Amino acid sequence: MDGTALRLVLAMQATVPFEFVQAVAAECEAVECYWRESDRSFTGFVAEGWFSELPSAFAAKWAAVVGYSVLVRCVSSGPAPFAVSVPCTVPGGQVQLLGGQRGGRVRCQLVA
Repeated sequence: MDGTALRLVLAMQATVPFEFVQAVAAECEAVECYWRESDRSFTGFVAEGWFSELPSAFAAKWAAVVGYSVLVRCVSSGPAPFAVSVPCTVPGGQVQLLGGQRGGRVRCQLVA
């Protein structure tokens, strides 16, 4: 198994629910945290945490608890100047994907 495949297997084992990401982000004073669909995430979704200051506490806690580090981006637009995106699973019942396949065109319905 090459390094890329091994990293993917390890990352897939560390998949976390959005609610967990949201709780850690809130604990570290995130301005906002939400989930969105992602073409690059192996789960199909990422949680985005937005911070008014460099989220050092979030990054340190995430690495200690989940076991991998996060990339912090400084962005020019958004709810706050710093953003962190992490793969996550979405809360059950909030989204239903219809047809298609991952990476293809998919219809998405929000479910109440």
